[in-house]
Formats: sequence, C-alpha cells, structure tokens
Amino acid sequence: MSAAVLGMITLCNLCATGMEDIRIELSCNHQKVPMGHSVVLTATVSDGTGKPLENCLLLPYVNERRWGSHERTDAQGKATFLIPFPTIGQARIEVAAIPYEGASSAKFIWAQKPVETKSKAYFNRAFTVPATIHEASLYVVVDDICTVFLNGKLLGTAQGWHKTSVFSNIKELLTPGTNVIALEAENSEGPAGLMAALRLQTDEKTLWEISDESWETWATKPDNWPNPSIGSGAAAQIISNCDSSLWAPSMNDWPGLPKREDLFAGTLKKNKSVLSKPLVVEVENREMPILPHDETLVGIQWEPWFTPKNAFWQTAHAVPIMGFYDSYNRDVLRQHILWFIDLGINFIMPDWSNHIWGKQHWNERPRETNEIIHATTILLETLAQMRDEGMDVPKVVLMPGLSNGPATTMTAINELLQWIDENYLMNPRFDGLWLDYDGKPLIVILDTATVAQTEPPVNDAHFTVRWMSTQLQSTHHHERGYWSWMDGSIRPVTTFRDGKPEVITVTPAFFAEGGWLRPTAKGRRGGTTYIETFKAALEDRPRVVLLHQWNEFAGQAEGQGYGPNRDIYVDSYSVELSDDLEPVSLTAPGYRGDKGGWGFYYLNLTHALLDKLRGNAPEDTLLAIGSPVEKQIVTDRTVKLEWTLLGPKPTGYEIKLDSQTVASVSEGYAYDLDVSKLSEGQHSVEIVAQGVSTRYALSHVEMDVISGKQQPVSAKVSFVLTKN
Repeated sequence: MSAAVLGMITLCNLCATGMEDIRIELSCNHQKVPMGHSVVLTATVSDGTGKPLENCLLLPYVNERRWGSHERTDAQGKATFLIPFPTIGQARIEVAAIPYEGASSAKFIWAQKPVETKSKAYFNRAFTVPATIHEASLYVVVDDICTVFLNGKLLGTAQGWHKTSVFSNIKELLTPGTNVIALEAENSEGPAGLMAALRLQTDEKTLWEISDESWETWATKPDNWPNPSIGSGAAAQIISNCDSSLWAPSMNDWPGLPKREDLFAGTLKKNKSVLSKPLVVEVENREMPILPHDETLVGIQWEPWFTPKNAFWQTAHAVPIMGFYDSYNRDVLRQHILWFIDLGINFIMPDWSNHIWGKQHWNERPRETNEIIHATTILLETLAQMRDEGMDVPKVVLMPGLSNGPATTMTAINELLQWIDENYLMNPRFDGLWLDYDGKPLIVILDTATVAQTEPPVNDAHFTVRWMSTQLQSTHHHERGYWSWMDGSIRPVTTFRDGKPEVITVTPAFFAEGGWLRPTAKGRRGGTTYIETFKAALEDRPRVVLLHQWNEFAGQAEGQGYGPNRDIYVDSYSVELSDDLEPVSLTAPGYRGDKGGWGFYYLNLTHALLDKLRGNAPEDTLLAIGSPVEKQIVTDRTVKLEWTLLGPKPTGYEIKLDSQTVASVSEGYAYDLDVSKLSEGQHSVEIVAQGVSTRYALSHVEMDVISGKQQPVSAKVSFVLTKN
C-alpha cells in the first residue's frame, strides 16, 4: 500500500458500550482443585443483545482481591485466564469488565527508534470526518513535549506522559471530509514516544483516530509545515502498545487505560466495576511431596526486586498468570514455593547482586536495597509458615554482589555478611531455612570482574562462600572456581572443584557477547535451547544444577540498551528472547507487543528435565520443535523444521501439516517442509516421534499431573504464512 493511501483513511467504527449493557459469563474446567493447582477460566462478554464485545479489558478477582492476568476479549468476546490457588478453602472468582475505548488501541510512535539522547520528530495524519458530529476531543501524551496543529491551526502544547493533555471543544475546527492532524515533537534524553487519539461523537457511535504505523513522519521539518504534502513522509515507527508501554505505569487519565494499581495482584475490588456473577472453586488440601535429598542439589535463581523503587514491570515481556505483582505479596510467594516443591527445587537463590554498586560500606545502601531485603524477609517468613504447616520447603542461598558494574568493596561485603548473620542466621524463626553446604550456610557472591582475586579476603567464618561470574565460555572464570549466572553457549560450562564437577547453570534461552539481538544468542526455540543446555548437566552430573531463572521480567527500554549504539539488551528482551521459567499468560501482551507467552510449558518441561536428572524418567522421550518458533511469520515457499529430543531415540518421525500427514523422516533432526500450496494465514505443524513414549504432557494451560501411563510423543507449533 502506498504512503498516499495510508495517509488518508476513514475513521474506524469503534464504539464504547455503556457499562449497563455488558454481560459477563464465566466457566472453568474444574470445580475442585488441589492447593497450588489452577483452573482454566473462560470469560465471555456480550452486550444487551447478545452481541460479543471485542477488546473489553477484563480483570479477575479471587475473594475480593485482584488475582490473575489482565486480558482483553477476542472477536468472539472471549478471554482465557490460568488461575492458580495457593491457599485452601473456597475461592470466589469474579471478573470485572472495563468497556473498550478506541484510545486503548493507540500506539506510541516516533520517526525512528529512539536511540539518540536527543531527537525531534514531525507527525502528520490525514483523516475523513463524517457530515455531522456533536463533540470532538484530542488526547496526547509525549516524552517530552510537542506542538499540536489541527488543519494548520495551532491548538497548543502537550508536555509529558504523566498526565494526558486534552484539547476539547475542537469541533469547530473540523470540516466534513479531509482533515489533518500535525504534531511537532521533541525529546531531550532517554526513550522518545508520542501517542495521540482523536475522539468524535456522532448520533450513533463514537469514532476514534489513533496513532499507529499509518501516521506519516519526518526526522526534519518537511516543506509547508504544518501542512506537508500527503504521502511525502515515512511510516511511523511503533515503539509500544498503549497499555504495555514503558510509560503506562506513570500515565494518568488516558481513555480506557486502567489505573496501574488495578492490574496488580492483591488490589481490592472496586464496587464501580461491571462484575460477573461469582464462580466458586473449592481448593482442597493435599500432601505435598518431600524434596529429593540425593547427591544432586537443584537451585533456582529468583528475583525479589519487584518493588516500588526497583523493577516494576515497566518493560515486562510477558504477564505472570497471577498478574503483575510486587515482591511483598505473600500469596504470590506461597504459589512460587508450592511450584518449587512440586518441581523438587532444593534451594532458592534470591538475587541481591546489584544492590550496593559503588558503595564503600554496607550501611551506605540506598532505599532500593532495603526494599529487596524486605522482600527477602517476607520470603523467609512465608517459607517458615509453610514449614509450620508440615511442608518440606526449599532452603535459601543468598546471592550478594561484589562486582557487576561499579564494584563495591570487600569491606562492604564482609559487613553485609555480618548483617546477614546477625539478622537472619541468628533469628530462630529462620532456623533450618539455610542450605548447609560443607558444614555452613552457603553464600554465592557475584563477582564478574574477579575483584575478589585482588581484595582482602572474605570473612567466611559463618558461611561457605562461592564466587559467581557469567559467560564462562568467554571469561574462563570457571578455571578460578567461579560459578555462572548464565553462559552464552548451547553447551554451558561445568565448574570443577577438587577434580569433581561442582556446578552447572542451565537455561531456556541465553545471550552472549552483544546481548539478545546478536547472532550468538539463542532464543527459547520451543524448549529446544533448554533441552540442549540440560544435556550438559546429564553428562557431567555435578553436585549443583542451577536453573536460570525464575522471574526475570525486566530489561532495557527500547533505545536504552548498553553499548555505543544503545542496542545491547540483556536480562530480557521479548517472549522469545528471555529466560524466565515462571508460568505466564498465553495471550496478555508484553512491553514490545508480543501477544502472550508460554503458559505452563516451561514449568512442566523443567519438571520433566529434573525427573530425567534424578533418574525418574528413563523410559520417557521429550521432544521440542526449535524451528519455526510459535507464531513465526513465514514468507518462503519452504519452512525449515528443526527439533531436538531427550531420552530413548525414535524409530522415525511423522510430519503433520494442519493435522494431515505430509512426510515421514527416518533419521536426523531437520526437514524442509513445502508450504507453497498453502493459503495465507495461520497453520500448524506437528512432529510425532514413532516407537517411543512419555508420561509428560508438557501442557501450556496447566501444571502437568504426571501420567501413570505412557503416551505418544509429539510437539506442535503454529506459524503464519504471508505471501509476497
């Protein structure tokens, strides 16, 4: 489509339904569940006539408090939630609906991706206005400031993203037929973005014109500004969606955007909402498994940093199935621990690694660090409470940081260790919650610059100390006995101690030099990366297997990466390029617009892999498809199928395309699939392994209950075919 055609379209017919017209029906797949398990909850939303309502924002509540991911209804008016239950008793579920406003679909846009510290951009949009309108308003938020024109006339200035700038009573400036919005924007530093929405009210409906990729842009002022020639600009660059943007936590009064706190687990129900009738699920007590106490210890890296002064979901690539949460929420912590017990996790490793950067002493720590400490204390209290209930709970191993950025001092580290001893180890409430490792509680200190090799010695009177680095395939710090936060290779490095394998870190995805966007990175690839890195643990059988990691959910904003071009992104980037294992919504969008994540898949795959490690699944074969990845856009005539497996080897593979067998493969792990005769749109490919079996369903929608019977082995992935 040409730029000229994109530059002028008729306003979308998007109507906000009145609150009194909304009907919400709930159903779920279980009426009773064991503690820690979940239901698949379906909400169906319609108007008074029974017509499905698309794009309604739905917020589930359990026993009067927010619990569950926030979702939007599809074209059939449906949305699905995966709701876990960490406590026994009646769970009274209600779902609140927020009617759709066209402004909710607006995008943050810019003339180019915001990689510079200072930039200007010019935006233009031609649109058609119907013959009769009764009201018109324009809403704008911007980082940092913009001048707004309508049909060449200055409306004024919009500034900032904390509060929406509203230009009301502009009906008189509009004429039937073609009209033009023009905005001149400037950003002084950091991420740049602008979002606009024009609301028109007619006799019958509300019409919206929203900022998106169809707006025209220029990096320098075009001729005849603010009335440039239609079609002379470039397509705007989308920075993010409205409700999953970097700016969303701070925005006020944007039409259709809920208050940020309403998205968080634990928020009390508001009476003004449109609510469904309650649906009750009985959560039954169950006997929790005893943790394995064998020669292999399994630990999981866990983040306590979702607090007001630290990471608060601004750049989250996915939404946990409980919804956004803070690290003080005991129900969230309890659910995490229940999952860890089911997996057989021996110890949890709270990440304190970056919390005293550049400090000379522990008592110089900022408020951000104290929030992390508080969250860890609540974790310990939750573990103690669950232990009182008779559960065999995981131990704790803290991970402070000496160097990973501006280094602190060994003096500060020794003061920190003294603080931990006095406030945690000597607290009788926390007795027995620390992992005993060679006779003392284990502490793992992140030291990526190996500062500890030149500093005064660490005081290990009360602790067994191990040092941690990262990217051992490049740094070779394992030769100094260092453990790894994460390696950037498909075969992670095993660290040996006294000639014996001590530790290895496995991960569902990884980056190496240059971060997530470099060819050396490996995304999730449908579980392929996780299986491949885990094979090294099965080969070396070290004393400790570290799982990287549970709940990262944070990374750099677009244009705010490391390096001279600010494009080196670490921690996490997108659903595919991230390393979390925590169950997430299958449909809720993330910061960069990914429409949903992996559900329970990686929790279930972790369970299967750990059973393999502990010898509980010798007859089971695990299969994962690495290419194409889920929802991949395919434009070629062939699709490169690639897969991996773990366990007994199949006698061959059956390839199914849209449920129809199209090929058989006798050996190897790749196949070129002809898709030239397929129609455009979504398709699926399935690989069925022959002559092998498994007890692991590897479900996306709920935690696996390991079957007592062997089942066929298969893996399936969807892709979208687009022909040029």
